[in-house]
Amino acid sequence: MRSRRLIVAAALFSAAALLASACGSEGGGGTQAACSTEGLQALGRTKLPTSKDFQLAGSRTLAQAKKTVKIGYIGDISGGNSGLVIPSRDSVKLAIDQANAKGDLPVTLEYFPIDNKDAGDDPSNTSALVRRFIDDPTVIGVVGPGFSGETFVGGPLMNEAGLTFVTPSATNPELTTKGWKAFFRALATDAVQGSQTGNLLVNVLGCKTVAVINDKSPYGSGLAKATSASIKKVGGDVVLEEGVEPTTDYTALIDSVIAENPDVLYYAGYDKDAPLVAKQYKDKGGEGLFVGGDGDKGTNFLKEGGEAVEGALLTCPCLDPNASDDPPAMKFAADYKKAFGKEAGIYSSEAWDVTQMFIAAIKAGGAGVTRASVLQFVTDLKDFKGIAKTYNWTPVHEVGGDAIYAYTVKDGKYAVLGLITDLAKKSS
Repeated sequence: MRSRRLIVAAALFSAAALLASACGSEGGGGTQAACSTEGLQALGRTKLPTSKDFQLAGSRTLAQAKKTVKIGYIGDISGGNSGLVIPSRDSVKLAIDQANAKGDLPVTLEYFPIDNKDAGDDPSNTSALVRRFIDDPTVIGVVGPGFSGETFVGGPLMNEAGLTFVTPSATNPELTTKGWKAFFRALATDAVQGSQTGNLLVNVLGCKTVAVINDKSPYGSGLAKATSASIKKVGGDVVLEEGVEPTTDYTALIDSVIAENPDVLYYAGYDKDAPLVAKQYKDKGGEGLFVGGDGDKGTNFLKEGGEAVEGALLTCPCLDPNASDDPPAMKFAADYKKAFGKEAGIYSSEAWDVTQMFIAAIKAGGAGVTRASVLQFVTDLKDFKGIAKTYNWTPVHEVGGDAIYAYTVKDGKYAVLGLITDLAKKSS
């Protein structure tokens, strides 16, 4: 990716804070001054990648009578983890509305969203829901599914139907080991995210001891495994590894964590449960830095976590378009806020880009666009310029690149710190 300039923002902490002072801690306990996001903030925000001259590929329109085609979306729209899904859903709707308003499509484009409520915890309804896409011949592509668990369930069916589905948010690495020719992933996997987290915690922040817990979901367990391995690889000490299914009382787990007195409590799960873990940990006197992955980074984490998540560190293979001065990303962020009355959230950039892929495929296919033509177009995609990245597929349909961003919670909002790889370089 090319370099991206971040919008100049007010400094979060004094520029006099030195990273070296943040790396002097030895072991757990204490005030945790060494193992905190202050060290990252002192480095200054890193430059984000940029994609200039955004354009849609293959804009060929055939002069034929218009027919109706649909782009589907599936995810937990109304359940406990909807904060991780609604930004993607809204981005798809915005892209479709704008494409229709522009008036240059060879077809009439409709949006077909399906609510797979609480699919992060129980994806068992996915098969029946994706059959609604499959049985509707006007559906030529699907953005999603939102979570890894529902992708494992619905993926075989959509693949067999030749229905192209591109996820903007499901990150379990095993999804691309199934041989699905119709499946593509628009962001880096948990393996990539986890492999960078160890270096960030141990070498950049100076955190030495970490308790790693997860929610036993396909997403959470996979990310926790990758993160634990990376922490150990760079010399950190994983003092506790445990999986606990979502509950309302994490007392036993928190007691185990506090007994180890770690520098970091790392939670791999979803934002329905992450703030409760953080609150119960702080309420029982836990002093370690709370760290999580992209599944934690939803609106609910901020709303329900409150003071308990202030200063928390989260990683995500997702670009925050609100922190960019790249013209296409800035326009998207402004259009999103105008349309929905709020800032674009997690995975919104990636969902926008995926929808643009489908729109480009429709233009290339003309009035006679089919599922087969869309699948061929997406499969052959080369150097597709989006607002999050430039897209090229690996042989197993992963997106190229290793862009993982670090975020912190400051004054009840997410603040981007930059790419982990750049933060690591600046601290060395």
